[in-house]
Amino acid sequence: MKKISANFLVIAFLALIVLGCEKNAIPEVTELVAEDMSYMKFFFHAEDAPNAGFFFNDRKVTAENSSGEDEEQALDYKSVYPSNAYALIPSGNGELAVKTLEAQNLASTSITTEAQNHYSAYLVGTSENYDIAFIEDNLPEPSHDLIYWRFVNTMANIPFSVDVYAIRAAVPATENSPAEDARVVSLGQGISYKSSGEYTELAPGSYTFKVFPSGTDYDPQESESFLEHGLTLASLGRVYTTQIRGTYSEDPSSSHIDYWRDR
Repeated sequence: MKKISANFLVIAFLALIVLGCEKNAIPEVTELVAEDMSYMKFFFHAEDAPNAGFFFNDRKVTAENSSGEDEEQALDYKSVYPSNAYALIPSGNGELAVKTLEAQNLASTSITTEAQNHYSAYLVGTSENYDIAFIEDNLPEPSHDLIYWRFVNTMANIPFSVDVYAIRAAVPATENSPAEDARVVSLGQGISYKSSGEYTELAPGSYTFKVFPSGTDYDPQESESFLEHGLTLASLGRVYTTQIRGTYSEDPSSSHIDYWRDR
């Protein structure tokens, strides 16, 4: 208990430096700070949940977000905190919870983190049963020459696991380089609800990220997918995650798939 209390004093001091007026927020960091701290990012993926915040051992760990003096606001569906990089929490055992401004407990879970490791916590589910998906982010070693991508499934009530592909468009020949055929890269097979694939190296280019129900017949390049989105990757040294979120429907919208930069 003394160790945890001491760690929160460190957090409070750093918060004053890094976040200024966001007085209840754990600091957003990109560099190593202390050997007994863990890195965590918080996502709000429950489509019908009221605005809320994450708490660790009853201390708020998502930013206060005031729109006026002494007016506290919670975060809503599709929000993420921090907006980039990770926040800090003391490593070890603890209770992670999501609560509304009225202190209504939406979900809670016991977690264990290792010092210096990275994690993502997602509020998921529906009004019948909100839940927290807690996933370790096994980030690859930093590299300024590579791009890495992974997939996370947080879509509530989805009746199947998913197979996910990053499909790089064909590259025409130029005066200085030959043509390149389209390339299909698997980001994971049979990824179930509240789980993830591994980070996978991708080359720069134009990609379509496609999600298919596992166990069905499809051609990754030609078949219509359950969900997909397109991106052009150009910045080397980056690490990203594509996520499906919200509540399952047979005809999901583009808002049910998104990506986020992890590093």
